[in-house]
Amino acid sequence: MAKTTLKSLAQGLNMSVSTVSKALNDSYEISAATKSRVREYARLHNYQPNVLAQFLKTGKSQTIGVVLPKMSTSFDSQIIEGIQIIAANHNYRIVIMNSMEDEKSEELALKSMMNKSVDGLLFCPIHENSNVELAKQILKTTPIVIFDRTNYPLDTHKVGVLNSDGTFNACKHLIDIGRKRIAIFCGTDQGITQQRLNGYYKALEQNNLPSIPDFKVFCNVKSIDELHIDLENHLTRLCKLPEPPDAIIGVTDTITTHLLGILAKLGIQVPQTIAVIGFANTELAFSLNPSLSAIRQPTKDIGELAVRKLIETITKKNRSQIEWENIKLPTTIQLRRSTLG
Repeated sequence: MAKTTLKSLAQGLNMSVSTVSKALNDSYEISAATKSRVREYARLHNYQPNVLAQFLKTGKSQTIGVVLPKMSTSFDSQIIEGIQIIAANHNYRIVIMNSMEDEKSEELALKSMMNKSVDGLLFCPIHENSNVELAKQILKTTPIVIFDRTNYPLDTHKVGVLNSDGTFNACKHLIDIGRKRIAIFCGTDQGITQQRLNGYYKALEQNNLPSIPDFKVFCNVKSIDELHIDLENHLTRLCKLPEPPDAIIGVTDTITTHLLGILAKLGIQVPQTIAVIGFANTELAFSLNPSLSAIRQPTKDIGELAVRKLIETITKKNRSQIEWENIKLPTTIQLRRSTLG
């Protein structure tokens, strides 16, 4: 079977090569109906663009880079799904790299994206100080949108959630069901930690409860093995206190979901002894034992909005006129047996 080319698409559609090319590249000169017709015809005939030739001709690769700290949770896969849906609708390819919560790996990923000549970059930094100078250098030539961990000193669009509200509402729920000694488990060197701690402190203050230093815990999240060791050590230490915690808030998906397993290993009953709630977008929350009360983030919306903002920036002729937005989406709480019993 002969390879489908722009020329053969144009012949089949009875259009000029220029019109087909512009339609596939989402040009404002082409109507939505024509774009839809061309894309469907290209799909049916398995058209694959020549990326190198396209780049040499237009200076655009129709490729968007995504750099994020991990790819192991439902949270990450749901964001990537949102990114891919919108990117595909605008005829962009996605290249994804995982920084693995490591600053050196993040640096290499960012530099690799530049070597791939991406048109724009979706970036979830490890924390607020990771590779800032490199990101600023990249931003001079390549649009960047920050997503999820948005507390990052870069002048650009940012898409995340109301982190403080999420932990505030979770803490308030625990207080409402009679829990007064509430610990919070955070990830070490993660960009969302301080905002989520702020919500925790606010809820304690409004309910005249003390903030106990021993109850603020930091865990190594670079690997599951290290996380399990930290969780077990911290829980063992906390349970030996004269007044141990009667509830725990998990600040990340990874921490929250693994807490239940470590508590079960230590023979600590949930929620009878310790109630558990935290950020968790896993679809298995209902199937865990006990089912997990969770702060859910609108992950697909985060991905979709982030890539829309990036494409808007890529296609803007005068980027100096753009008013950067810091978009914060609301979280929701799903209450289950890990707090309600």
